[in-house]
Amino acid sequence: MQLQFEKLGPYTIGEKLGAGGMGTVYAAVNSDTGQEAAVKVLAPALAMQRGFRERFESEIESLKKLRHPNIVNLFGYGQKDAFLFYAMERVDGANLEEELCQGRRFDWREVTRIGIKLSRALKLAHDHGVIHRDIKPANVLVGENGEVKLSDFGVARLFGNTGLTNEGGVLGTAEYMAPEQADGGRVTHHCDLYSLGGVLYALLAGRPPFRSKSMLELLQLQRFATPDGVRRYAPEAPRELEQIIAQLLAKKPEERFPNALMLTRRLEAMEKGLTLQDGADAEAASPGVTLTDLGAAKRNGSDAGVILDEPPEQDPAATMARELLEREASAADAQTGVDTAGTGSSVLEDEGVARELRDHFTTIEEDRRRQLLSEQEATPLISWPTIFLIISLFGIAALVWYWASPPSERSLLQEIQAAARTGDDGQLRAVEDQIGLFLRLYPDSEAVPLVEELEERLNYVRLAGRAMRQAETMFRRFPDSIAAGPYVEAIKLISTSPETALVRLEALVDLFGDVPDDQTHIRIFVDAADRQIPRLRDRVSRRRAIYRQEIERQLERASQLIASDRDKARRMFASVVALWGTETWAADLVTQAREALTALAVEAAGEDSAPSPAEADAATAVSRQESAVAP
Repeated sequence: MQLQFEKLGPYTIGEKLGAGGMGTVYAAVNSDTGQEAAVKVLAPALAMQRGFRERFESEIESLKKLRHPNIVNLFGYGQKDAFLFYAMERVDGANLEEELCQGRRFDWREVTRIGIKLSRALKLAHDHGVIHRDIKPANVLVGENGEVKLSDFGVARLFGNTGLTNEGGVLGTAEYMAPEQADGGRVTHHCDLYSLGGVLYALLAGRPPFRSKSMLELLQLQRFATPDGVRRYAPEAPRELEQIIAQLLAKKPEERFPNALMLTRRLEAMEKGLTLQDGADAEAASPGVTLTDLGAAKRNGSDAGVILDEPPEQDPAATMARELLEREASAADAQTGVDTAGTGSSVLEDEGVARELRDHFTTIEEDRRRQLLSEQEATPLISWPTIFLIISLFGIAALVWYWASPPSERSLLQEIQAAARTGDDGQLRAVEDQIGLFLRLYPDSEAVPLVEELEERLNYVRLAGRAMRQAETMFRRFPDSIAAGPYVEAIKLISTSPETALVRLEALVDLFGDVPDDQTHIRIFVDAADRQIPRLRDRVSRRRAIYRQEIERQLERASQLIASDRDKARRMFASVVALWGTETWAADLVTQAREALTALAVEAAGEDSAPSPAEADAATAVSRQESAVAP
């Protein structure tokens, strides 16, 4: 007789949605609240495995923290007889694997929105130290309302494997497995990012990054091969999305995005930028992942918020449970002569130690209330909130005192200039707060233009750093491209010589701008240069404006010194000619300096006196400058 459940905890058990090697999934309704749920009953043989119960409790403890609109919600967990089970949110809809198998191809805007939602879910999980370990299309559910849900968190770790199942089920997971995970290495949050990249690739291309009939060959491809660019299969996808997916699929974890938050921001920025570029409203162009056709999808194991291992042809969990209970009853009768049937408990052996299993069910809300009560009972005489409040008050008082007695203009400026004189961008970043404070406190200072230039330099150091990392990634993909070397060299010059970098990038675009799109090895560098040019032009323009303001100030000082210190004035005019005589943007200022030098020379000649050593030095400097710029 097949074992049947009528109730588990507060849940009345309904139809069986599916079954697999790990357990059986049932539709269920909470008798107390009427809330629909999906209840997964784990196979009793699992509880006999060494350490499984500890893993189960540990994993449940982690999953309690994952309250997010894009993660299948856990309601509670418990035990009945030899069975462990947990109840979770039921999602009526289909999973992405089913859609792909039916030939569905996803628009790049849909894929972007799916990526944003899943990366937000992963950020929460990773922030709590939870790694999914098995992200694939079959574990991404889309409800009838179009909401995206990530399911089966922690399943790989709970069942003590790396995501590989038996023959026939391995390729569905191995196709999205990170190289280091396939190699048996340490599993980190970067593995989830790789798998997410594989899912986005599959949604656009209609196939995973790698395919093979051999599991061994597929794992080797994951470890060593580079997939085709996704635009080969989805030419309508933006190049930037192709680059994002390529970065997610990088072989080395450190070459992927640092975390899920950075990925979310990159996808959001791309979506917004391309929407504005097309002149379309963002919501109209990409109205969430509605996927309304998924609402008509068949209801199976995936709409219950879990992914089933096998079709619901039989109930292996119930069969194993019945056999296990019969063995236990026979063993108990033989030893004690007492019939243990119907007692509501069983005894399993783990390394020879008996363990009594008692029926129970615990909701997540009950867990939270119990934890809160425990914390309240353990509250000391002076509670942590009180201590925190006292520390905060002291901090506020210190902040008020600080703003009431701000550092002087001179002390701030000396600290900033000392860092700037080193020429080390790291030293400049160390005084970033001082730069901001100086500009807020002393906006009328004569040094404001120089400090603003340092602030702008800091911004471009960060910009250049991001551009350089992107350039290096592109170079690794196309090291033999004729455009690769010039582009990388130009990017290196952004922080130190933006004018030169601008000239080189403009030359690169002028030379290769009409290269066809199918010459990806050149086109990718040309497009990247084209995106950098507007920002560089703005940077150069603002930098020149600041320089001109400072040169004008020094020319004015030199003019005022003519009456009191003619030699000093002459040297200052000559310096302007020497430093900026070849710059076209400073031509009018250099002309002004030359005219002042000429006037001083005429005046000196009129006095019929021999030039002083300072005058001779200034004349020599001007002569050298004019010789240098002569054709």
